[in-house]
Amino acid sequence: MPNKLLEITAELAFQCRNQLGEGPLWHPDENALYWIDLIGKKLFRGDASSGKVTEKDLPYRCARVTLCDDDRMLFSFTRGLAFGTYGGDSYQPLSDTPVIADGERFNDGACDSLGRFWTGTYDAQLASPIGGIYCVDAGKTSQAATGVRLANGLRWSPDEKLMYFADSRPGQLWVYDFDLDAARIDNRRLVVDYEGTGVKPDGCATDADGCIWIAEVHRSQVARYTPDGKLDQVVKVPTRRPTSVSFGGADNKTLFITTRADGMSAEELAKEPLAGAVLSARVGTPGLREYRYRA
Repeated sequence: MPNKLLEITAELAFQCRNQLGEGPLWHPDENALYWIDLIGKKLFRGDASSGKVTEKDLPYRCARVTLCDDDRMLFSFTRGLAFGTYGGDSYQPLSDTPVIADGERFNDGACDSLGRFWTGTYDAQLASPIGGIYCVDAGKTSQAATGVRLANGLRWSPDEKLMYFADSRPGQLWVYDFDLDAARIDNRRLVVDYEGTGVKPDGCATDADGCIWIAEVHRSQVARYTPDGKLDQVVKVPTRRPTSVSFGGADNKTLFITTRADGMSAEELAKEPLAGAVLSARVGTPGLREYRYRA
C-alpha cells in the first residue's frame, strides 16, 4: 500500500489582517519575524517571545525586505530596490538608474551564500511574460533570465547547484542549474505544473533534505515537494490563500506562512477569520537559513 501523505495543521502565529501578506523573513538575532502587507504598504515585526506585533508604514508598495550584512534592510519596493531600516523613514535607492522596464515590477527574492541578491519581476498587468530574473551583486544589477509573467518563490537546494523559481501565471514551479561562482542560471526545466488547476504557486522555501515548500493559493495548503516533483507532505491552512513561507525559530523547524484577505466579502471573512494573519507549523526537517545581502 502507498505511504499515507503526512498532513500538518497550521496554527495562528501573529494576528493581523493583511490585505496581501508577503515576504516572511526570520531575524535570528532578534528572535522575530518580519513580513509585508504589499497592498497596505506596511512592514510588520512579530516578536516570537512575547507575540507582540508592531508595524511600520511604507512610502510605496513593497514585496519583501532582505537583511544586509551592515544591519540595514534591502527593501524590494515594486518599482525599485532601496536600503533602509525598520526604525527609520529614509531610503537610499540601490541605483539612480532604472534597471527594469516601465511595465515591470519587482517581487520575491533571496540571497545566495556569496551575498548576491536574486530577484524576479513581473508584468504589472499580469498579461505578458515581460518579467525576468535579476542578480544584484555589490550594487550592480544584471539580468539572468527573461520570459517571466509573475515571479515568485526563488530559493536554492542545499548545495546551491539548483535554483527553484515559481511563475505564478499561468502556474509552474521551475528549477535551473545554478553556477554559484559565475552567478549564472541555465537549463530551466519543470518541477510541478499547476496550469489549468486554478491553483497558483506563490512563495517558497527549501529545507535541509532539498525539498521545496510552496504556498498553494486557492488550495488552502503549503505543499512539500521532493526535487523530482513528488508531493511529500502538506501543511493545511485555515484560509484559501496562503501566499508565502519562511523557516525560523531557534532550530529553523518552524514554518511561517503569510496569507491574504483582499477582495473577500464580510461573509467570506466570517468563514475564514484567519485570512490575512500569519500562521505557523512545526515540521520535522529544518529549513535552510537565509543569507544576508553583501552591501
